[in-house]
This record gives sequence, C-alpha cells and structure tokens, in this order.
Amino acid sequence: MNETDAHSLLEQGLTALSAGDAQTAARHLELAVSLYANQPEFHLNYGVALERLGRLDEAEEQFRAALTLGESNASFQAPFQAKAAANLGFVLRRKGDFQNALGAFDRALELDPGHIGAGLGFVHLLGGLRAPEYSPGLEAALLRGLGLSHANYADLAGASAHQLSLKYGLPDAEPQPDALATDPLFGAYLEKCLNTDPGLEMFLTGLRKRLVLTPPEDLNEDAQVVAALLAGQCFLNEYVFLAEDDETAAVAALKDRLESLLETSPDDAALRPAAILYALYQPFSTLSGAENLAALSGDALGSALDGLVDLTLRHALQEKGILENLETLRPITDGTSKAVAAMYEENPYPRWLHVPAQQATPLSEYLGGLFRHFTPPDFGDRLDILIAGCGTGQHVAHAARTHPKASITAVDLSGASLAYAARMMENLGIENVKFLQADILDLGDLGRDFDMIQSVGVLHHMKQPGAGWQVLAGLLRPGGVFKAGLYSARGRESITACRRIIEEEAIGSTRADIAAFRRRILTADPGGKDGALTDVIEVRDFFTTSMCRDLLFHVQELNTSPSGLKATLDAAGLDFIGFEGFEDAGINAAYRETFPNDPALTDLDNWQAFEAEHGALTDMYVFWCHKPD
Repeated sequence: MNETDAHSLLEQGLTALSAGDAQTAARHLELAVSLYANQPEFHLNYGVALERLGRLDEAEEQFRAALTLGESNASFQAPFQAKAAANLGFVLRRKGDFQNALGAFDRALELDPGHIGAGLGFVHLLGGLRAPEYSPGLEAALLRGLGLSHANYADLAGASAHQLSLKYGLPDAEPQPDALATDPLFGAYLEKCLNTDPGLEMFLTGLRKRLVLTPPEDLNEDAQVVAALLAGQCFLNEYVFLAEDDETAAVAALKDRLESLLETSPDDAALRPAAILYALYQPFSTLSGAENLAALSGDALGSALDGLVDLTLRHALQEKGILENLETLRPITDGTSKAVAAMYEENPYPRWLHVPAQQATPLSEYLGGLFRHFTPPDFGDRLDILIAGCGTGQHVAHAARTHPKASITAVDLSGASLAYAARMMENLGIENVKFLQADILDLGDLGRDFDMIQSVGVLHHMKQPGAGWQVLAGLLRPGGVFKAGLYSARGRESITACRRIIEEEAIGSTRADIAAFRRRILTADPGGKDGALTDVIEVRDFFTTSMCRDLLFHVQELNTSPSGLKATLDAAGLDFIGFEGFEDAGINAAYRETFPNDPALTDLDNWQAFEAEHGALTDMYVFWCHKPD
C-alpha cells in the first residue's frame, strides 16, 4: 500500500466519523497512520476517533503528534496547528488535567484568535478558577476571555465577580465611581455578564441607591459612566434588586422631570444625568414621550445614554412591530396554557444579549460523539427541526448555528418572547428560523414531521405533559431524535421548599414581590426559619426577575425521576438514548462502576437506583431519545 492508499483510508475514516461511527473510523485511521506516520492530518483525525471512543490517553498522544508534526511542516499553517492544540485541550480537560488544557487552548488562540472551540474551551476552564487573593494575572486572563467575541460570557461571571470582590473588598467597602469608571473588568463584567454573586449584588444594590439619591446636576462624568454600566446590568436582570421607599420616591421625581423635558426640546446637560439615573430602575419604554427620546441622535444623547436608549427603548419598539405581524397557528384555548402564556407575556424568559459562537456540526457526528453506543442515521445537513417552547430564542440561536442549513420551526405560547427572539435572530443574521405562536397541544395541525425535536424545560409546565409528549412524538419521523429537559424532583427539593412557602404565605409574583422575597432569602439566617431556603441562591435563575419567577413562582410545574422518564418514554413510543452532560460531570464514570452490565448507560431502572444511592444528579434531566424505525 502507498500514500494514495493512506489518503483513501483517511477519506473512509472521515466519512465514518461524519456518520457517527467512530469505531469504523478508528480502524481506517489507525491503518492510515501506520502507513504514513509523518502526515499530521492523519494523527489529528485518528485522535478525534479515539476521543469519541473514550480512549483518551491514546487520543492525547495522537493530538500531540499532530501538533508537533504540524509545527515542523511548513505546509501546515497556523489554523491546522490551532485545531490540533484545541483538540488536545479538550481531551486534557476530559482527563481532568485542567492546567495543561488551559495552556493548550491558550496556544490555539495564539495561533488562531478566531478559533471558536479553543475560545469556548479557554473560557470554560478559566471561569472555574478562583484565586485566594486578588491576581492581576487572572484579571488579565478574564479580560481576554471577555474580549472574545464568540465566548460564552456566562462561564466567566463567577470568576470575574470573585476577582472584583477581592480587588475592592466587596461587599463591605464602597469604592468610588472614579475607580470603577476606569476599571476595565468592572465595565466588561456589567456589560457582558449577568451577576450571580450574592455579595456583589448587595454592593451593586447599595451603589445604585447612592447614585439615584444624588441630585442629577451633581452627577459627575465618572458617576454617569458607572451609573450607565449599572443601568445596563439592571435592565439585563430586569430590575431584580430591591428598591427602598426613598429610591422609589427619587425615581418618581426623575420620571416627572424627564417627561416634562421630553415635551419640549430637552437640554442635553439636564437630560443625560436624569435619564441615566432613571434607567437604573425602569426601562425608557415606561416614559410618556418615549418616542421623542428614541428619535434623538447619538450626538444629542451621548454614547452611554444612546446605548441605554437602544437597549431599553428602541429594541422594545422593534419588538412591538414584530409582534403585530407574528404568525399564529390558532388561538390558545387550554386553561393551563393560557395561564402559562400570560406569565411569559409579562416576563419573557430569559432576557439575553449575547450568544456564544457555535461550530457547525452534522447531527449524526454530534450524537455519535455524545453517545458511543448509539449509531444515528445519516440525517444529512438539511434537517427539519422543531423547537417546541423556544422562549426568547437563545436556544434557537445555538441550534441555528450548529445546523446552518437546517429548516427550523420555533414555537412558543408567548408572543412577547417570540418577538424578542425574532429581533435577536435578525441582529445575529440568522435566517433559517420560522417563528410561530402556538400551543404544543395544537401542533398536530402543522401537517408535517421533523428529523429532530427539541423541547427543554417546557413539557413539565403543562397540566398533562403526557399529552404534549404524544403530540410531539407524532411529529417525529421514524429514526428521528428528540432532545428534552425535565425537572428532577430530587434535584429541586430546595426550590420546592421555596414554592411551598410562597404558596402558604400567598406571596404575589409582581416584580416588587419577587425582589422582596429574594432579599429575604439573601439575608436569611442559615440556622433560622428560612435557612433551608438559601440553597436556591446557588441557582443562576435566582438572579433575574423573569428567571426567578420561572424558578420559584411558576403557575404550573411537575417534577420527575428516572423511573418517571421511563414511563413517559414508553407511553410516547420513544427509546432512551442517554443523558447529556453526565459524562463531563463524572456521573457516567460512577454509574459504570456501579452497573458494569449496562455499558450503554440506558437502563432507567438502574438510574433510579443510582440516584437513590448517590443523591440528586441534576436539577433538570437533559436527555435524548429516538423514535424507532
């Protein structure tokens, strides 16, 4: 056999990889490497196949060989070397060698700053670091991560908050606006991350109060910069911070002042500080005369205020226009569906500004890598995808970027959520999505079927989830796959405890009610009556109004267990493929030790026993199933 034969083996291996058959791919690529050991590309792809088979040490060896050979061969440029370094980073991360994995991702980004996988891997690992004291080096790395246009900024939120707290002695200290206004990490954090740090929330809440109680004419340039940054964060968290009476009175006075200014030709010097302070508590869409504010130029408003007008007013006006032209399948008639829809009309969920980049990946290849025992059909790249319960579209953007040639139908009960989603897709340049307002119970009227259906965090909010499963299973083509997410009864015990208190005390679900209940939990004595509720602070959804309402105040919620999943899937005629996320979390490894006779990890009776033994596995089971041919 010669070099031509080796390249033929490479093509056969790549074809098998694309089809999700890593075992066959590894056989072809192993032979190709043995025939032509100096070819970096052979080592790289053999490493990919080995990683998918879980042979991590061997995969690491192949990626290192690919990187070394690529660096010594002038025909293999930086993008190839970056790909090899990034793959090395991912396999090292799976092995738990986080320090060297971070170094591999860093090397990949040096070679190719736009490498999506390396950026996501770098940020994911960086976000898990916590220094015992303030570290300028870690701060610089965090800023680098927050500067990557394709990063998942949410991964960096905790580490960034921790650094800021150490740097300034928060929440007890009160750094002055002149220091905060020129702090690049503080600015990047408020612009790109949702704060989920309780101590930092208390500091930001106090900072907001100090700012709003400052007369607008006394608000200097540094204070205006800080107030604008914080106002953007407050819009992102939907003004979830508790406001006290003196703040509420100050905001009411600001509203009167602004509305009076907007009736005439506003003076820039008077408008800017008053408007920025108002935006700390309310979106500009709540002002009478808001259209006059939206029409002012960027020069008249200044960059900081113009950005807030975009964020809290112009975007809302865009969504209003989209809502007027939104396609509807039929009027929603189910009582529970109407109540759920009303909740999300008031609080579209979630509000988001950024979405990480995503590498386009064939579905067969993705599933073959995720579940080694499952050989998916060759779906091709022109998939028909249904996202049932798409909310404000963050998940839609992920699916559209992963499958750019797919035809995606995204459905939700809430018109306000869909309008937000459609505006964000337009901003991102995503064109392969059709939005439709509809109840899952009515989707049989679509008159079509799909290769893939995704419904994560949705079906447990139906009065009879089984009815929703039946409808969606009926829309899935034979051989098609279904990604679902359902709440875990065991994993949400602390949330259930909060919901019980809310029901017993008849606590309302207005923004003020939610803010007051959150403050009660944030300040609870761990040994007191509310101490058992404080676990909920660890949940990211606790930190915005819409997410907290969804988390603790939802009008309809049912939880389940592995045995419940089994009954659900059996009734729907679907076969369980496996849980997503358990491999990286180390859960699968522990399960394999306990149940070595279930190498596919698909016996849900075993999973029920495993969870009973080990405790809650997750707060939401995210899993895949498929419809038999």
